[in-house]
Amino acid sequence: MYFVTAAGLFWAAWICNKKWGKHWWLPLSLAALGSLALAASTVGDWMGSIMLMAAQMAAGALGGIFGGGISGVMVLGVFALIGTIVIVADVMVDHTCNKYAIASFVLTPVAAMYAGGIIGSLHGGLRDAGSGAATGLMNALIGG
Repeated sequence: MYFVTAAGLFWAAWICNKKWGKHWWLPLSLAALGSLALAASTVGDWMGSIMLMAAQMAAGALGGIFGGGISGVMVLGVFALIGTIVIVADVMVDHTCNKYAIASFVLTPVAAMYAGGIIGSLHGGLRDAGSGAATGLMNALIGG
């Protein structure tokens, strides 16, 4: 159910961004709710596991180059931080076209599920609070 909700919200965000870009808050709100629903879904958990596995491989390669002490959780934390910066920067640069922010909303919260530190905790709190709201919104719109 959460994945269907997320797909519907991302689709609605993309359409709203194309049609009504001047209302910049609407597609970003839909994308944020979609990302929360995706992160709460089983598919989001599956995507997060794959991202963690890839991050652990990248951390092993970086650890071999620079020495030990780099973990996959740290790599995902950096990825989540970069995704958050992309969202904020895209909104600050141009309010009328938010396609990079919407695309970043797909992977950033999923990466933050497995990230540590402040970014992981912040996204985790937002995910837990917002996933029920996103599903409730889609239930109200399409039933279920």
